[in-house]
Amino acid sequence: MREEIAISEIKAHEHFSKIASKYRRLRTTDLEPILRIKNQLNGKSRINMADVGCGDGRYSLELLRCLGDKCYLHCIDSNEDMLRYLKDYLTEQNTMNFCVRPGDANKLPMESDSMDCIVTFNAIHHFDIQKFLEESLRALKDEGHLFIYTRLRNQNSRTIWGKYFPLFTDMEKRLYELDELKHHIQEADMKIHSTKVFGYNRISSLSNLLDRAWNNHYSTFTLYSRDSFEESLQVFQQNIRNNFDNLEEIKWQDENILLEIRK
Repeated sequence: MREEIAISEIKAHEHFSKIASKYRRLRTTDLEPILRIKNQLNGKSRINMADVGCGDGRYSLELLRCLGDKCYLHCIDSNEDMLRYLKDYLTEQNTMNFCVRPGDANKLPMESDSMDCIVTFNAIHHFDIQKFLEESLRALKDEGHLFIYTRLRNQNSRTIWGKYFPLFTDMEKRLYELDELKHHIQEADMKIHSTKVFGYNRISSLSNLLDRAWNNHYSTFTLYSRDSFEESLQVFQQNIRNNFDNLEEIKWQDENILLEIRK
């Protein structure tokens, strides 16, 4: 089992290094959870915050834009290529109130009782969740906030990929259901303060969807063998043609959930 986990971690690291230069183009950044986080932190005059699993900085930039000068952001990721693109990206946007901190989500590079807020966007399924929660509890100040933004397994099954791309939901076993997250949070001696489900109306062309799949915009696609992926991609394309009349404006809805946890 440990060997399988180690292999999975190596593959994930290789995937994110390979995709780092184009990740921002392939992924969608949702602003609604950032506005929700801002509202929940409204009473704080200064916010020392960590973005764990920050990747190339898509959400980091929007957090800094939304929260302004009162926020200082620690951008934490284990992938050096992602952090290099993040640093260049935030610097190009004339953003100064951040630092880059290479580190593992399972052993956060932060002092105990030092953070007002920790956030993670679409990354929790790459962590050892129990270790991450324990480390977050250690690093947060009293009354500190932890926000987890993710897709649940049932939400993943209702995406355009879950509905029409063969084996997609079978391959992706790393996501959690809400009851499982609640259990892990209770085990870490923490409590959920609020949950918020977001629904997004998406639109894309078939050619754009195929481009995203070929470029592994979801790490789920790296779990396929080459032959299995190519076969599934062909079936996906036919499924889309069978179910949508306008291949330039394919419409569907995605869902994500934001958990607010307080120390």
